[in-house]
Amino acid sequence: MSLNAVITQGLGVPKETVEALAKERGITVHWQEDAAEPKPANPDALIMVNKKTTGEFLGKLKPKMVAVAFTGYDAVDMKFCKENKIAVYNVPAYSSDSVAELAVGLALAVYREIPIADKAIREGKWVISAGGTELKGKTIGILGTGTIGIATAKLFKAFGCKLIGWSRSEKKEFTDIGGTYVKTKEDLFAGADVVSLHVPCNAHTMGCVGEAELSKLKSSSVLINVGRGGLVQQEVLAKMLHEKKFRAGLDVFKQEPVDPKDPILTAPNCVLTPHVAYKTTEALARRVIVTLDNIVSFSKSSDVNRVDTKA
Repeated sequence: MSLNAVITQGLGVPKETVEALAKERGITVHWQEDAAEPKPANPDALIMVNKKTTGEFLGKLKPKMVAVAFTGYDAVDMKFCKENKIAVYNVPAYSSDSVAELAVGLALAVYREIPIADKAIREGKWVISAGGTELKGKTIGILGTGTIGIATAKLFKAFGCKLIGWSRSEKKEFTDIGGTYVKTKEDLFAGADVVSLHVPCNAHTMGCVGEAELSKLKSSSVLINVGRGGLVQQEVLAKMLHEKKFRAGLDVFKQEPVDPKDPILTAPNCVLTPHVAYKTTEALARRVIVTLDNIVSFSKSSDVNRVDTKA
């Protein structure tokens, strides 16, 4: 078996490692991260991460399948792929623990004002704040109890937190760890001290968190978004943060990189990170392996991890 794959984005691990793993699977990789029209044309696979991949680009390259080295695949022109019978595969759950850990880390950073304290001491100020807030005993609202949502819930549970959730489909695994489902998103936002977002971003969920939901948060509440920036109506979020309606820990944004003039960057009571929740050494290694395995699976007509056939 000999397969060709064009790679248009770095995968976060040394190229030599990717090439060795690919060779083990009978795949020859062609690195063309900066090419407007990468070659060879009509490869078995296009490997990409989260860079916008248009139908125009796909039409020129003509790959048989797209191997997305990411859980989210909203950067791919799915309509074009379906119309042109280009299979699309993703890498689910490779970074569940990494994302869950950052979600908890952001909550701790906000509650204990870690960035503020760090900045002060580096500036020669020995300032003791009015006091942080303990995570223990807080009610955590998990919006989306899929793999990452449940992984996050388990970590918060270990801190002695209570769990409530809202999801398209209720999972026994969530109730087994003590989680309770609420009826509406608004109920989740009203009842939680920390709301952590873990639903996928698609046509049904784009902008699903807006004023109706955010207005339910208490002034002491914290919104955590390590999912997708498009889930939240960012203009509304920025305005409410500037009004100090609640606090937030954000790893994802409507536009990435964030526009330097975006008011979210000057919002108080907010800890920001540049979309790094998934980015740990362990997670990046896992995603390369699964991405390459997906190419082999496609060549064998396996639908494991295939997403273009989903509704």
